[in-house]
Amino acid sequence: MMIDAHQHYWRLDRGDYGWLTPASGPILFQDYMPDLLKDELHNGVQGTIVVQAAPTMEETAFLLDLCDKEETLIGVVGWLDINASDFEKHYLRFRSHPRFVGIRPNFPDFTDGEWGQHKQLIHNLSILAEDDCPVDLLVRPPALAGMVKLLGHVPNLSAVVDHLGKPDLSGENYQLWANGMRSIAKFERTSCKVSGLATEGPFGDLKPTQVIQPYIQHVIQEFGSSRLMFGSDWPICLQAGSFTEMRSMIEEALSMSLSADEIDHVFGHNAVRIYDLR
Repeated sequence: MMIDAHQHYWRLDRGDYGWLTPASGPILFQDYMPDLLKDELHNGVQGTIVVQAAPTMEETAFLLDLCDKEETLIGVVGWLDINASDFEKHYLRFRSHPRFVGIRPNFPDFTDGEWGQHKQLIHNLSILAEDDCPVDLLVRPPALAGMVKLLGHVPNLSAVVDHLGKPDLSGENYQLWANGMRSIAKFERTSCKVSGLATEGPFGDLKPTQVIQPYIQHVIQEFGSSRLMFGSDWPICLQAGSFTEMRSMIEEALSMSLSADEIDHVFGHNAVRIYDLR
């Protein structure tokens, strides 16, 4: 079984992708819809989980509508305002759709890490924890310690760290990243996506596998193979290589430490369990 647990689709004329502009470059600043990925998915991939690329509920509705039309889409990680007083109403509305499997919200950007003052946010996350609905975390190394404090308020939350916490592949601040990931992994309901690495920095003359191996080895050690999921991060990955090249790169790196059965779980079975794919 192979499932891509992290990829994106977007249509520019929808108008709510604030980060997508001509300055994003010609590779990204164009429409990406399922027909562009289908040929590569036919090579043994059972389905994909599409993740929000815009911070709007219209984006969530757009992706769920795609799921109704596209057989390769088996789950949506949408967006909801995690700070909103009417969060539960909208959450229950989207949760009624069988392909709504999680959310990736925006969190307040502050430095003291005192999440207790964000009572509405903690309440809303508690709703998700009680319902066993995963929350994707898009964070960089400096924010990992704050996420650890947040999880202390909702320790039963099913939290998914996207893109290995976006480490700096140059090796700078490695310890900051490694310590943060170790602390997050101590929460038994957390998991991590092995994704997004090929676009996180230049590789120079090194093979990508050699560059990413120390980071993958660290998350294997801290999370174990049962809490890791493969994600292509397509079409973001196209800045570095194709879907198939991302898949091969990750598989090669994992094979240095994991058995074939463990790799199969990272590439599919874990996503079925963590996102409760039906």
